[in-house]
Amino acid sequence: MFPDPQARSLTDEAPGAWEEVLPHLAESAGTCWLTVTRADGRPHTRPLLSVWVDGRPCFASGEGTAKSRLLTASPEVSLAFTTGRMDVVVEGAVERVLGPDRLERIAAAYAERHGWAPVAKDGELTGPDGAPTAGPPPYRVFAVVPSTVYAFPVAELPHGPTRWRFDVWP
Repeated sequence: MFPDPQARSLTDEAPGAWEEVLPHLAESAGTCWLTVTRADGRPHTRPLLSVWVDGRPCFASGEGTAKSRLLTASPEVSLAFTTGRMDVVVEGAVERVLGPDRLERIAAAYAERHGWAPVAKDGELTGPDGAPTAGPPPYRVFAVVPSTVYAFPVAELPHGPTRWRFDVWP
């Protein structure tokens, strides 16, 4: 996990509290959009299915996919999605997930939230019928270590649009 982030409202409304927003993020299910920068500076944006595990968004990507190659070269990403209650953008750097216990939790989260039941094996995921949006198996697993998260309410919430900074100590 990481330290409590510094919250700042983007309007005159009160900012959101991270500990209250995080459960909504962990329950999100659906397509999100990953943007990685190519070597020439052009964006590479693709849909994928992510899951929140241990307070971070995680996703799978086939070893031979453009996503995996680009993430190896440049780990800085933007991940955008909606929870039904808010639109969210997570900016940060990816880290490769290799630990068997964490991979097991990620595999279980995929099965629960997306109906895809991968198996953790040898530092990757494999799975029945292939992973939607991830290319052919085996799958590398990445977690986004947030530096900044933006949330824009689309439903009634007790806060307005908020930015949380994880790289700034209050």
